[in-house]
This record gives sequence, C-alpha cells and structure tokens, in this order.
Amino acid sequence: MKRTLIVLSIIFLLAVHASAQENYLHHRVQATVLVAEVDPAIDGLDRWADEAGGYLLYKSSDRVIFRFPYTEVGRLRDFLQDMAETIVELTLEAQDLRESILGIQSGIRSREEILEQNLKYIDKTDVEGTLAIEQEVMQLLTEIEQLKGRLRKLTVDRTYALAQVDLRILGQSLPTDIPSSFGWINTIDFYKFMEEGF
Repeated sequence: MKRTLIVLSIIFLLAVHASAQENYLHHRVQATVLVAEVDPAIDGLDRWADEAGGYLLYKSSDRVIFRFPYTEVGRLRDFLQDMAETIVELTLEAQDLRESILGIQSGIRSREEILEQNLKYIDKTDVEGTLAIEQEVMQLLTEIEQLKGRLRKLTVDRTYALAQVDLRILGQSLPTDIPSSFGWINTIDFYKFMEEGF
C-alpha cells in the first residue's frame, strides 16, 4: 500500500511538472541594433540560433530572421546587448494560441465524426448515393488534412519563438551635406555659426 502511494505521488508530481512546462504562447522578438560591422554580427546571430537549438529562416545584408526555443528569449536579449554597440529597438511580444489550438482540434474531431458516419452509410446506398458520399468523404479528408497542417504550424509556434533582427552600421563619419530648398541657408557655415553663437 505504501509503495503504491509513493508511485502514485511520483506520477502526480511528474504530471504537474509536465503541465507546468506546457506552453501555449507564441513569442516574437523584433530588434534593431547598431553594430560596428554587419557581417560578423550576422554570423554571430546565425551561430547563436544554431547553438540555442534553433534554425535560420532568412539572412540578408541587413536582416536576420530565425526561430529558437522560446525558453531562450532572455538569453537572446543578453546576447544582443553584448553584440551590439546600441540597441535602437527591442520589442518582445507573446500571443496566446490556446483558443486557436482548441478550435482546430474541435474542428478535426467534428469532421472525423462526420467522416465516420458517412463511411457507415456508403455500403447501404445506391450508385448515385455512393458517389455523393465519396465526394463528401474526399472533401472531409481534405479539410482534416488542412486543419492538421494548421495545428502543426501552431505547435511549431508554441515551441519556437520567432526573432527578426535588423542590423544598422554604426555611423563613422559626418553625414553628407544635403542642400536645403531655402537658398540662404546653404550660404551659412553651420559649424562656424554654432561656434560664434547668435
């Protein structure tokens, strides 16, 4: 009796722990960072995503988009702070997917029940009825597969956060002169004007 109680207690604790780990949030990170050099920063983000257990979705000369385990959001923020000269923007968002997941699961179950009923009637109808049922069965199978695909996508969203990091080069020179549409302003030496005052 005592052994059974201990085993049941362990099973209960494992179930509670598993449910506490269950995640229904889709995390998104949007960041814009200033870096001294873009290429090493891109390579660093690629390496970080791989080491964190994620994968790259898109890489260009000024943007990296990747997925990574949602548990690593805090580590990504720390990595960006260490990598960048300045973080211009850092936005963290989380969307609850529970309602969407439950709706899709319900849709799959209801279509599977209708499919089961249709398959029971298929042998009891004439040729015309059989063709109509077969057409409905094919439609139901298509809908079920589409819903299962959406459910798989939401499962990925629950497991992996999505990050988009835009990279800007830290300016190392003064901006080029852009002429004003007011001619008289173009005749003023701005730096001399600032030194001498009004």
